[in-house]
Amino acid sequence: MFDADWVQRFSKLIARHTGLLIRPQDERNLCKKLEQRLTTLGFSSPSPYYDLLCCAVENPLTVDSQTTASRREWTLLIRRLVVTESYFFRDRGQFELLRSRLLPELLVKQRNIAAQTGERPRLKIWSAACASGEEPYSLAIVLWELINDRDRWDLQIIGSDINDESLAQAKRGEYSAWSFRQVEASIKTQYFRQQGDRYILNPEIRRLVRFERVNLVSDPLPDANLNLYDLDLILCRNVFIYFDRPSIERVLDKFYHSLSLGGYLIAAHAELQGAGHHQFHSQLFPQSVVYQRCDRLERNRIVNAPGKGRTVSSCQSPPTPTPLPILSHSSKPSSFKSVPLPVASHSAPVVPLSAPGPAAETSHPRWQDALRHFRTSAYHKAIHCAERTLSDYPRHLDAYLLIARAYANLGEYQKAVYYCLQALEIDSLAIAPHYLLAHLYEAQGNINRAKRILKKIVYLAPKMPLAYLELAQIYRLEGDTRRADHMERSAIQILRSLPPSTPMDVESKLTAGDLLQQLNIC
Repeated sequence: MFDADWVQRFSKLIARHTGLLIRPQDERNLCKKLEQRLTTLGFSSPSPYYDLLCCAVENPLTVDSQTTASRREWTLLIRRLVVTESYFFRDRGQFELLRSRLLPELLVKQRNIAAQTGERPRLKIWSAACASGEEPYSLAIVLWELINDRDRWDLQIIGSDINDESLAQAKRGEYSAWSFRQVEASIKTQYFRQQGDRYILNPEIRRLVRFERVNLVSDPLPDANLNLYDLDLILCRNVFIYFDRPSIERVLDKFYHSLSLGGYLIAAHAELQGAGHHQFHSQLFPQSVVYQRCDRLERNRIVNAPGKGRTVSSCQSPPTPTPLPILSHSSKPSSFKSVPLPVASHSAPVVPLSAPGPAAETSHPRWQDALRHFRTSAYHKAIHCAERTLSDYPRHLDAYLLIARAYANLGEYQKAVYYCLQALEIDSLAIAPHYLLAHLYEAQGNINRAKRILKKIVYLAPKMPLAYLELAQIYRLEGDTRRADHMERSAIQILRSLPPSTPMDVESKLTAGDLLQQLNIC
């Protein structure tokens, strides 16, 4: 029913209205969801359904029966398209940055403004694309703990999402244990009441948050009616990875003008790499990059203010991602330098074998399922099983790494980078996440960042020959033959000191002898 032309037309329409990027690997699933809607509506071909969806897109301000029906259908379709995954205090590093640095700074700023104007201090925060509400409620809990004189404050936390079903769940404030997979038990005890297998949020916390349905791409912003203007902080995390480039630019511009001067935007790790967020001033903290609105008159004061994070420049736009190559062990290349090392399932990144985790973690049934699915290239199933493992063992580093490798093999590099960084939050000295991260940056065209990470690996693991060889390859491409030769000689010296059967990769398929043969060294 849906040929390639119809798939492209629907994909473009969905991207135009919602910003969602339909990738080639998503097209089959999209067709199934569209066919379900056609069957429900009694359409025998895609054309009338496409016309129905177009009506609201082409006439956003019109109010009549046809556009109302179109908007209603978009609501039903969006429920099937969007990802609603979330949990409390997702990304501990970013929440620690909020708790210890950004929110206290904003609170002091608003107290000073209130002292000058004689009004109540006010703080406005927007959790954009909040899914079922875990993120804005997490912010409410942090503010509850930071502010002792809450009655004197005008605290406004707005949670928004495009999915009305998710918002309905958020307003109820009821959650399963899955929403607490990285939360200390004390949080559940203090702020939730258990009722059967559900956890009911404290009404005082729930009253701090208001929920609204917002389409970040199509709705006009700032919006005075929804009080989405002059904001102190916007969180929009794990959203941009699903958007196409024009939608990212459009939403960033809306966010910029919705923030007050000095207001902050926080996205998920590496989400905005390559995005043209040039209006924002980027600050690099140990826990995260933060984007700040600094209009021209205020820029120098904020950049030079003491105690701020280090200024970083905007990322260059990477080339369009392509799947990383797989290095076959059955056919040896004649020269190692001409073949980039892979991030792949059967020829895993060449890293020192990691120390086994606790027996309970390594023998966990879901973890064993994740490994089995990964080995058979069933990456989506592997990701699902690894995520379930993390619900029981939230500090399972290998689970984060497996998810990162699976996303890398699917060509979804931004997600892979995110999960590498999550693994490094657990162990900042772990070699495997660093090595995969270097490959991901190289695949995205960010050679300088890949080189920095490889240098760090050489420092952390001076006996790891593959890091030396990859650095040699980069230096040779840069025309620095002196450093390239030095790195290659160091790698060969390390390899010759090892027994030829010494395994170099996670699955023990690549050995020191193999590497010497690839280098044509006897």
